[in-house]
Amino acid sequence: MLGGDAKKSIDDFNVALELQPSMSEAHLNRGVAFLRLGDYMHASRDFETIWSDPKSSLRARAAYHDALALDALHRAADAETWINRALETDPSLDDALLFSAVLRERRGDLDGAGKAYKSYLNRHPDSIIAMLRFALTAQRAGFSEVARKYLQQVVAAAPSSPEAEEARKFLVMWE
Repeated sequence: MLGGDAKKSIDDFNVALELQPSMSEAHLNRGVAFLRLGDYMHASRDFETIWSDPKSSLRARAAYHDALALDALHRAADAETWINRALETDPSLDDALLFSAVLRERRGDLDGAGKAYKSYLNRHPDSIIAMLRFALTAQRAGFSEVARKYLQQVVAAAPSSPEAEEARKFLVMWE
């Protein structure tokens, strides 16, 4: 898989799982390979297999990846259930925190999304993606000055990035 051939890596993980069916690492990596190939149902099965083992140290990562697979299957409520499981299992899993903000924002939970984006920004203050999403969420929630401040920070932090271009569009629209 590290060589970029997700399809071939599935065969390798299948061999490993034939030898040791409970190997969480093989299930996780095979699930990630399935994700890369767009086979979200098989990916989800691998991630849920890991989750079902209460002794696995990979449960939080599996729940996070399952949320990605379920979201790709347009099962937003299930994706949110699994992202919450990931965060309950490991509150420091930053990928899950950011994705939880995205899911909440999509659902229209602006307060929840804003809090999750802000928590992520507290851990990663230079994340221009989180700054941009936090700003847009703040604007939608009626906090125009907060939104403007964060959009300006995006432009200042990465002036030639796609995020800065997006931020500039909103700053112009809101003048």
